[in-house]
Amino acid sequence: MRRFCVLFLTVLCASYCTWETVETSTIEQHWEGSSQQGTKLQAIDLFGSVAGQTMYGFEFGSATLNGAALNNLRLEKGELVAEQNQVTLRGSGLDEAHVFAEVKNYSANPVTTTIVEYAITDVVAESGYDPTNTHNTWLYSISQNNNGTYQPACPLDGDGRRAAIPITGAWDKTGNRIEDSSLFTFGCTTGVIAKCYRWGYRPWLAEVLTGLPNMAAAHWTCTRMARADYCGNGVSKTHDGTWVNSWDNLPSPGPIKTQGSTPLGMVFEAGWNTSGAVCLSHARWLIGGPLILVGCPDKLIAPGVGVLGATVCDTVQDVLGLNSGATIFNESNLNANFNDL
Repeated sequence: MRRFCVLFLTVLCASYCTWETVETSTIEQHWEGSSQQGTKLQAIDLFGSVAGQTMYGFEFGSATLNGAALNNLRLEKGELVAEQNQVTLRGSGLDEAHVFAEVKNYSANPVTTTIVEYAITDVVAESGYDPTNTHNTWLYSISQNNNGTYQPACPLDGDGRRAAIPITGAWDKTGNRIEDSSLFTFGCTTGVIAKCYRWGYRPWLAEVLTGLPNMAAAHWTCTRMARADYCGNGVSKTHDGTWVNSWDNLPSPGPIKTQGSTPLGMVFEAGWNTSGAVCLSHARWLIGGPLILVGCPDKLIAPGVGVLGATVCDTVQDVLGLNSGATIFNESNLNANFNDL
């Protein structure tokens, strides 16, 4: 690789060396190595009067099947389960069930909530995205009731499916995971909630793999990294399909993703926790750092001569020295062509 030095006096008052960007493979490795980032959390399309608003979560308590209430709808790992007429229903037994979602209008003052109806139109077992070999995941095709017409809620993914994975908790507009026993999330497989689940960060994983910590937190941290939500405020600074190499330091039987070798053209970028990036590498500070800093000047502090408390990290050890709770790390092809979502 050709090396070149960048002088960045106005922000960093110092110069550093970085590497030119080279494209990586176009084939995504789903559980190790390079993965594709995205901009959307749930990635559910909203139609009609709720278009442009924010999906919050789906209600366990209001689901129906054939016009009658479903009892005790719940999540067992990655599968919805319920009872009706003393019969336990799961998998394809929930075809044509209706579930109701809370959609938030954050531009209203006060914030308003609208209840939106969805139909489950197909249920199939997940296959091919199971790095921990723990199974127990199903894909649900869901459609939104838009004035009596049902429209598919998920875009087509790379497998040609319109599918969603059910995951515990709800998500607000800032990308915060809300622990609420009355709500769950349907994450379309085109969104980062489902992507992180498929990469192995299953919130229920500690139930079956003894020794792992709270995997809901690891999954949440992954969504920050996967959206390049550096400031932890819900603002994505990436483009769909941007390649990153990420890994974690979860204890045995982890890690879920290992570091491996650095892909050609990538350099260390950041360490992450549930609040976003703990720190940025010198290379990232040089290329795009000021644009990131605008969103959270009190959280991320640029390096420079005489600067105290700078949040700079070029290795995992640097990250952990600043924040021992960081769990996910990444390398990236760096550029300053950010989204301003």
